[in-house]
Amino acid sequence: MKKIVLFFLLLSISKAYSQQKINWAEVLYGDIKSLKENKIKTLKLKNGNKVLRSVEVISGNSIVVKDSLNEVNFEFDNENRLLSVMSINDKKKESFRLDFRNIFVNGVSRLVDKNELEVYNHLSKVYFNNSSYEEKEAYSFDKKKNDSLNVVRIKYFFNKQNPDLGYKETYEDRKVWSKKYFNQTEVKKEVFADYYTIDSLLKKDDIVTKFHFENHPDHQNIKIENDSVLTIQKKFGKKVSEKLEYASVPFREIFYDENEHVKEKIIYQNYKNPFNEWIIWEERKYDGKGKLISQKHPNKKEYKLKNGVLVYRKNVHRIGVTSCGIWCKSKKAEFYYTQIYSPSVLFEMNFSNRFTQHFDTSSIFESDEMIYIYINFQNDAKIISEYSSSEEVRKEGIRTSKSVRRFLDKYFKDLTVEAETFGGKKYIINLSENIKLLNFPIHTFLIKEEN
Repeated sequence: MKKIVLFFLLLSISKAYSQQKINWAEVLYGDIKSLKENKIKTLKLKNGNKVLRSVEVISGNSIVVKDSLNEVNFEFDNENRLLSVMSINDKKKESFRLDFRNIFVNGVSRLVDKNELEVYNHLSKVYFNNSSYEEKEAYSFDKKKNDSLNVVRIKYFFNKQNPDLGYKETYEDRKVWSKKYFNQTEVKKEVFADYYTIDSLLKKDDIVTKFHFENHPDHQNIKIENDSVLTIQKKFGKKVSEKLEYASVPFREIFYDENEHVKEKIIYQNYKNPFNEWIIWEERKYDGKGKLISQKHPNKKEYKLKNGVLVYRKNVHRIGVTSCGIWCKSKKAEFYYTQIYSPSVLFEMNFSNRFTQHFDTSSIFESDEMIYIYINFQNDAKIISEYSSSEEVRKEGIRTSKSVRRFLDKYFKDLTVEAETFGGKKYIINLSENIKLLNFPIHTFLIKEEN
């Protein structure tokens, strides 16, 4: 009987001991899978009795990380991948969300809630015929006025039967719509206070034709441009005039009456001067029946016609001067700033600042307004997943992680981590004595802004 009692006593002690063991390498890493497998309820990074950072598992797929400045919520999917991260402080609430396509990050979005204004930006990729296209949606939302501002949306529409008929559609702030077809045809509509315009561009056999249409309440303007420019003016749908130009010089003008009959016609005879510029030499005006009304030579004082070329008269001297001040070209300065998050309790503020200061964004050249990379902070600093990340971004992430790792001994000296399980057990580890366990994930969002 004593042997049986002793057996169960040893069994209970052995079972209790086995339940107490946790894998500190997994726990300190901080991903949701490791925390769940080790039955972690809370983690606290401490300096003496002061709590610098804490991690709390609040449900099966989410955790909350807190420090003296921010509260950050991490949400994971059923495959333990990060779905969203939301940062809250007394100034603003900012969240990022990831979309996946198979095992890759296929989209990233950012939402900032600050002073009754929400700013949203979403980038994602679509695929057609083994090519990748990037779509975008961005807007600001005024919660007080309950209205959207600065709306931009870029989407792609594909035609499987005829790929050339697929197009890219752009929408801007309820004022501009545009379509760019894969056959290089473009159409754009722009809305103003009391009228709208439609511009289109057609490419065929290396010939480009541009069409411009303005629709005002009482009149319309039409412009057709290729090597020459034809401008048509209408009033209440009826033709009023048309003008044909070449190299910004008129060659023909026609004016119509209320029944769209020719009322007057002007024919311009143009020649080139020694600077190869087209100059009006003769202007002939006809009535509606084709009778010559008047004839004049507006530039006869300056030129004389010789063998089909206009030459300057002896008393005319011409000097061409071109000047350009500092305002001829406006320039925008673009830069990236980094926002980094980690679900690990180890990622305290000093380390976060060190990482941000070392990440050199000056070497990054991207067209994206957001870039996402996920760094596994090990000795070899692996880039696990990314969104629209160039090779420069990958190299910079690895370089920064390796250089910052040298400071781990300094930043984690005299720090401990306290772990509490859902069973109520507490465990403590001294970090300076376990430097080899200091490995954690970093989620980095690079955001481009303009000055």
